[in-house]
Amino acid sequence: MAARLSIDKVTVAGIALLLMPLLTMVHEIGGHAATCLATGGKLTDLGAFYVECQSNGDTARRLVAVAGMAVDAVLGGVAFMVWRYMLRSDLARLVAWYVWISLLFSAAGYFLFSGVSGIGDLGPDADGGLGPLPNPLAWRAGFALFGLVAYVHLVRTGIKTLNSMIGQGPGSRAARQTIAHGFYIVLCLAAVLASLPNPVGLFITLASATAASFGGKAGLISIGFATRDDGRAGMFLVERSWVVFVIGLAVSLAFAAVLGPTIRFG
Repeated sequence: MAARLSIDKVTVAGIALLLMPLLTMVHEIGGHAATCLATGGKLTDLGAFYVECQSNGDTARRLVAVAGMAVDAVLGGVAFMVWRYMLRSDLARLVAWYVWISLLFSAAGYFLFSGVSGIGDLGPDADGGLGPLPNPLAWRAGFALFGLVAYVHLVRTGIKTLNSMIGQGPGSRAARQTIAHGFYIVLCLAAVLASLPNPVGLFITLASATAASFGGKAGLISIGFATRDDGRAGMFLVERSWVVFVIGLAVSLAFAAVLGPTIRFG
């Protein structure tokens, strides 16, 4: 059984290069930009990792701010159900696992980040997406606590669900680290590089792209190290696919070239 546990690093890198731009666009375009237009706002800037919207009032502005996190949470839940009940092939299940764990890590991470920093999409301070709210320190404490509890739960769920696919024990260590750490490194580096052409400067790279990738997906580090000494590796095979890698690379390059420098409207 252990001999059939094999995860190809090139394919994992290709999946990361494909999902980084797609999941980012789900958040920025499907969440923030779509809500901006739906609430009657004017979309002025659309970048790889940020959206500028002239909203019609505080309520609309707050809806736009929370929309990215909300879309991540809803679609992450849907992707989990698809992963759990609808897929059979190993490659499809791995991709779906990446989708739901990435989206839900992002959703929980926004609560934690804004709670700790006071800024960001859910920030209750004057410079935050939801601010200014009364008693911002109380909001921040609540957001931080909720985000931390949710994130820890997701890490544990990620470990458990990955175990259900690849098994446990020393024979699963290499596959587990390729799945978690390989994906994490490629996705994070691709995100940071795609953010560099933005016209706003280093703030977007650090506060948005780096925070959302290296910070938001950091739970994958713990998942990659969660090999137990007991247990047996399962039967799970993801073979090398240069097609997946080339498509992922092309999508990432197009994302960086088109949205990296920011599209400005009017």
